[in-house]
Amino acid sequence: MASLNPTVPVKASHRFLRKLLSITLSGKVEQVPSELDKVSRVFREAGGRWEGIFKGSPRDIALMKQVVKVAYEEGHLTRKEKWDASG
Repeated sequence: MASLNPTVPVKASHRFLRKLLSITLSGKVEQVPSELDKVSRVFREAGGRWEGIFKGSPRDIALMKQVVKVAYEEGHLTRKEKWDASG
């Protein structure tokens, strides 16, 4: 039986969103599970299908990218603090 690793999300949706966030926002946001759930819920409410995502549906993937972009721009994703030498 495989053991759970706390650094790897159990949910496939969380694993996909982690990868998408690392590619599109390249380390600008904290990956908070409750926020990933909210993004997933908004995606489904907007007509997106996770089955479509995992089968490579361009429509669903584009919709997910749009949901992530809006969530980031409107502050629904926790931004990582920058280390600043001044101050």
